[in-house]
Amino acid sequence: MPLRAGDAEPSVDLQALVNGVYDRPAKDFRIDSTAATVPPLSETDAAWADLLLEERGWKGRSQITTDS
Repeated sequence: MPLRAGDAEPSVDLQALVNGVYDRPAKDFRIDSTAATVPPLSETDAAWADLLLEERGWKGRSQITTDS
């Protein structure tokens, strides 16, 4: 992806880039389930979200977002 005529094609180690992103912990990325959503949910959607959070034991706490 040269930006100008005559520029050399850059060399990018995509595997190293992917590994770096994957290995970097995202400890600062949390969802606060006690905060209001923006934009606000409809009454029906808010009731569904509350039920889902309660069923998973997450209601009233912040959760780290992971694929669990």
